[in-house]
Amino acid sequence: MDKIVELVHKGGWQVMLAITITAIISLGLICERVIRYWVQYDLANSSVFMSNIQKMVMNNSIENAIRLCRRAKPKLLPEVLVQGLMRANDSVEEIELAMEYATLEAVPKVTKWLGFLGTTANVATLCGLLGTLFGLMKSFAAAANATGAQKSTLLAEGIAEALVATSYGLGTALVILLTFGILMVKQTSIVDDINANSARLLHMLYNRKMKIHRGGSDRSE
Repeated sequence: MDKIVELVHKGGWQVMLAITITAIISLGLICERVIRYWVQYDLANSSVFMSNIQKMVMNNSIENAIRLCRRAKPKLLPEVLVQGLMRANDSVEEIELAMEYATLEAVPKVTKWLGFLGTTANVATLCGLLGTLFGLMKSFAAAANATGAQKSTLLAEGIAEALVATSYGLGTALVILLTFGILMVKQTSIVDDINANSARLLHMLYNRKMKIHRGGSDRSE
């Protein structure tokens, strides 16, 4: 604890506090997004899930498919698919519009807040650079006003403040940016999964309608 206090004092407590607050905000946002992406929103076995949906759709078990999607909530993909399944007997255009609207509601949940991590990374970097300026200002003031041993001490303190603040700011920004990149990859994966499987369900429902239509034509003959 004493070493931490000493480090904060060396880097200038105002700048170090600002960087620490930025890091805490970023950590809270990262934890929230991790829980949302990996626990709530992402359907890890989406290929198996879609295979089950396909079997039910082609067997005209639409109600069972709807129940399967509702049991999978709060995963986002089933929330989108259920809107198309509920309109399985409507026109293809109506099914597509329903799923597009559901997708427009789901995607903002995935993209929400993540862009703010880029801002906090920039803030941490700029705070570190601000600490550099404060340290250099202290060093220049020592060079101008102090003499002898006192001058050397103040110069060393100013340079130490500049280096500590810069290192802390840049280190914090690097961690935030790395995490931001990982979360962006996961975000893109979830959105792509929703879009791809929505199109797949639309194709299934279209084939089902064609199959029913052909069956009706055969009976009428």
